[in-house]
Amino acid sequence: MSTPNRKSRSTRLPVESDKDLPSAPSLHWDHLGDIKSSTAVAATMRISVLSFGVAVIYLGTIASTLSVTRAPPQLPAKKRPHGCDCYTISGPDPGYFQHYKLWDFRAVDLKKHANLNLSDPIDYSDEDWDDDDVDGDDQYPQNGTLSPGVHDGKDPDLRSLAFYKTSFERDWSSQNWERRGTPVAPVLMINSKHNVFLTHDPDQDGSHATFLVLRTTRFSEYTSTAEIETRIRNIFRCSLRVRLRLLPASFIVSQPPLHREWPPRDPKRHRTAPFNNGTIPLRGSRPSGGACAGIFTYHDSTCESDIEILTRDPSHRVHYANQPDYDFAGDREIPGASTIADVPVPWTTWSTHRLDWLSDMSRWYVNNEMQDAKSYGVPELESMVILNLWSNGGLWTGDMGIGDSIYMGIEYIELIYNRSSDAFRGPSVPFSQNHGGHQRMPLPPANGSGNGHPLEPGKKDKKCQPGRQGRECRRNKWRNRPLHKSCRRPCNIDEL
Repeated sequence: MSTPNRKSRSTRLPVESDKDLPSAPSLHWDHLGDIKSSTAVAATMRISVLSFGVAVIYLGTIASTLSVTRAPPQLPAKKRPHGCDCYTISGPDPGYFQHYKLWDFRAVDLKKHANLNLSDPIDYSDEDWDDDDVDGDDQYPQNGTLSPGVHDGKDPDLRSLAFYKTSFERDWSSQNWERRGTPVAPVLMINSKHNVFLTHDPDQDGSHATFLVLRTTRFSEYTSTAEIETRIRNIFRCSLRVRLRLLPASFIVSQPPLHREWPPRDPKRHRTAPFNNGTIPLRGSRPSGGACAGIFTYHDSTCESDIEILTRDPSHRVHYANQPDYDFAGDREIPGASTIADVPVPWTTWSTHRLDWLSDMSRWYVNNEMQDAKSYGVPELESMVILNLWSNGGLWTGDMGIGDSIYMGIEYIELIYNRSSDAFRGPSVPFSQNHGGHQRMPLPPANGSGNGHPLEPGKKDKKCQPGRQGRECRRNKWRNRPLHKSCRRPCNIDEL
C-alpha cells in the first residue's frame, strides 16, 4: 500500500476550513505547515529508532544462540592420584577399588604421536595395565621412541590423527569388523578403525587443544561405524566416567585422510565419504537422527550395564539399563531393567556421564548428579569396557540419511576398578571393614626410618624406570606387594 507524501498532506487543506480556524494572531498557514512537517519528521525518527531497536534485538538473539552452541572452556587437567592404597567415589556407597586409569585426550601432541615408533608388538594376551599412580606412564609419547614419520616435515600443523596410530591403542583396541543385516536390523554395519581419531578442538586456544572422536557415516548399502574396547577383559566392578558430547551438525571437524584400508566398495554404487585432512563444516544445530552412542561394561548380552544415547531423542534424554532388559519369549520389556531419563544437561554440550558398577547396585550419574539406580541384573562376571557409535537401520537406532555423518567427541575416560585376579588377595568384605571406617593416613614406622617399606623397614623401595623400560619392574612390584588387611591410604577420586 503506497503512502501519500506527508508534506503535501500537511499543506493541501480545503479552502472552506479557513472559517473554522481560531483567530489567534500568532497562528498562520505557514506555521501550521511547519508544525505538520515537524510532527512527520518526529514520527519518522521514532520509526527509525524502533527499527534499529528491533535489529539490535534480532542480532542479539542470533549472537546468544551462537554462544549457546559454542562449547564452554575445557575443565582443568585432572589430577592423577599418587600413593593410594585404594580409591573411593562419591555417592551413597563409597566403593572400594584397587586400580585407577585416566586417558585424557584434551592436550595431545598429534605430531609427536604421529612420529611415535609403535613397531614393538603389543602383548594382546596381557590382562594387566600399569596403574596410573605408579612411576611412569606408558600412554604418553615422550616415554616412547620417536622415529621419522609420514607427517614429519610435511604437515607442521597436523589437525587430526587416527587413534590406532597413537600410544592410546596399547590400552584400547579400535575395532575393524562387520555385522550383516537382518530382518530387524536391515543395514549392514561395518566397524572401521579409521572412524576413531584425535582431532584439534576449534573451540579452544592452543596448538595442542584436542579431543577424541568416534564417527559413523551412512552409505547407500551400509553404515560405517566406530567402536573401541579395553584390551583387558577382567574388570570386576568399577566406576566409569566419560566426558563426552554429541557434536552439533554445525560443528567443524578436522578428519584424517581416507585410508586404503577403508572397507572396499564399488565406487559406482557407493558414495565416497568426504573425508580429508581439512575441516568439514556440518549443517544444523544438532546431530541427525538414526544413531546410538553407547558406553557400557560387557561380558555377554546377558551380563552388561549400559548408558545409551539415541540421536533421534530430545537432547536431554538418556537410556540406562542392566541386561537383559527384554523378554523375547514373552515379547515384553522386563520391569525394572531399563530407565528412560531426562537428564539436566543436554548431550550436545560437554558433560560427564558416569556408571558405577558395585556389588549389588548399578548407579548412573551426569556431572556427579545421580540419575538412576538399579539392583536388577547387576553384572556378576568379569567384563571389558566398550564405547561405540553405530546404526543398523533397526527399530532401536532408526536409520540415518544416506551421506550423513554423526560424531561423538570425548575429552577423557576415567576408570576406577577392580580385577577378577584381585579376588584371591583377601575376603570380600564391606568397605567399612576394609579401611576401618575412617580415612586416616598411616602412622610412620616406630623406628623412625620413614621410608615406609612394608616388609623391611630398613630397605628403600626400588624406583622403576619410566615408560616401557620399567613396565616389568612395576608389575613385579604390584604382584609382590604385601597384602594389607585394611586400606590405610584411600583417595576419593571426586575430591582430587
